[in-house]
This record gives sequence, C-alpha cells and structure tokens, in this order.
Amino acid sequence: MNNAFDIVVPVGPNDKCVINEQIQCTKKNIIGYRNIYLISFDPTIIIDGCVTINENVFPFNIDTVRKYHGTSSRNGWYLQQLLKLYASLIIEGILERYLVIDSDTFFLKPTAFIDADNKCLYNYSTEHNKPYFDHMSKLNADMIKVDENKSGICHHMMFEKVYVEEIINKIEKTHNDAFYNVFLKTVTDIEGSGASEYEIYFNYMFKNHSDNVKIRELNWLNVNRLREAQSHHDYISYHFYSRCAQPTPVHDPPHQLIVTTNPFSANTNGHVLNAMNVKSNINSNMKMHFR
Repeated sequence: MNNAFDIVVPVGPNDKCVINEQIQCTKKNIIGYRNIYLISFDPTIIIDGCVTINENVFPFNIDTVRKYHGTSSRNGWYLQQLLKLYASLIIEGILERYLVIDSDTFFLKPTAFIDADNKCLYNYSTEHNKPYFDHMSKLNADMIKVDENKSGICHHMMFEKVYVEEIINKIEKTHNDAFYNVFLKTVTDIEGSGASEYEIYFNYMFKNHSDNVKIRELNWLNVNRLREAQSHHDYISYHFYSRCAQPTPVHDPPHQLIVTTNPFSANTNGHVLNAMNVKSNINSNMKMHFR
C-alpha cells in the first residue's frame, strides 16, 4: 500500500519573510512526505531540501487574473488558489497525492495525513462565507456545501490528482472553457473573499468520494504573533494581515518550536525547476482547455 505524498507550498511576495521558518516546521512535523515543492513568484528563493518551481511555468499568471478582476489588491490571493489546484498537472514527477500548506502556516506537532486504511485525513473549521458557495454553484450546480457545520478553510489540504482532474474536467465540460478562466470570471466578490479552492475540493470530496476521505480534527489557531502558539496547538497560521497590523516588522520566528528534521522526510538539496525543465504532466486524454 503506497501512502507517500508530496508537499506543495505557494510562495508569494507577502510571505517571503516567513517561508524559511515555515519550511523548518514542515520538515520537522509532517510525517510521511517525499518532496517539498515551492511554487514561487521569485525563482531565486532556494531552501535546502526543497524544489523551487517558477510560477511562470503555469498556463496562467497574475495578468490572467487582472484580465478578469482589474487591478485588485486580491489578485495574488486568487492566483495562488489556481497554483494549488494545477500543481499536480504541471509539476513533473509529483506524486498522485500532494499536501498543500499555506506559506504562513506552521505545523508544531508531528502530524500524519494518511491513515492506516490509506484514506486522506482532513481538518475543518466552522467558517461560513456565502460568496464561496455562490461561486461554487456558478462553477457547477452540483457543487454545494455538504455539512453546514464544517468548512474546508483551515490553511492546508491534501489533494489527489485524479479528483482534481475530475473537478476540472467537470467544470470545463459545463462551460466549454479552461477551468482557470471559469474560476476567475465567476467570482463576483473580487475585492473580498469570493472563491475558495479549499471549499471546492473539500465539499466535492465529501459529497462524491466520502468513502476515500476521513475527518480528523486538529487543534489550531490564527495568531497575531507567533509567540501566541501554545503547547496544545497542532499548528498555527500567521497571516499577512496580522503581520501588517504589528507596529514593527516580523522578528518573531518560532525558533523555540523548531528542533530536528523529520526522519521521515527526503534528504535532498534545494534546487530550481524553471520553464525549460518543468514539463506539463497533463494527461492528453483529459481534453482540458489551456487557452
């Protein structure tokens, strides 16, 4: 039974100052991963044990978002959602399962994401943001919120390539257009939080493939300072808006929480894959639109 998976961490300009600490926590505490891929706006960001992927190799970019949303300050936020969903289609050699962790999320305790029955494990929150589900219904009428008391918004998620492809194909068939175009043009709350890749995948899986996934609750917190982390937290998220609210720049790394590297992790040197040596892994039989 193969329960290996890779890790994907999108890195944007707002999180460059915390990514090194985040990766230290990830290496130490994520159990069972193979490779860590950084999808970065800056291909010169090199971290030992990680593979840097230039975000420019994807079939869309910030200009694609701008085409639909104008010069919104939220453009990068929508872009990183698409990077997560397309990671398994673009990164050559990535495993069928990949764990996305937001670059401002720090795992503090050893955490597994696949159980003894080879099922992917999912945390949840109780958040409910109506524009997310309005957007989902525009993508496809079958896409609904499955459990009124559970949200997929918890700053990380395990994805499986076969189901990501299933979602993309379903939406492209409905709209006869590339998924990333449909995703962007159906957002109405452009300046706010008008779409969620996590809610799309979480609800799709628990509606259509519930036998292959399992809820596993973790103890976590959105913090205003990293020192707010407590011993009972499995992970914390330290968002850009919280860092901006501080009177001084961030100089509060969770160094006291970081010890040795996870013995389950691969021991690789950091390097970069760019547009010349990253090939699309898109299955030609999927007939997905890249326009």
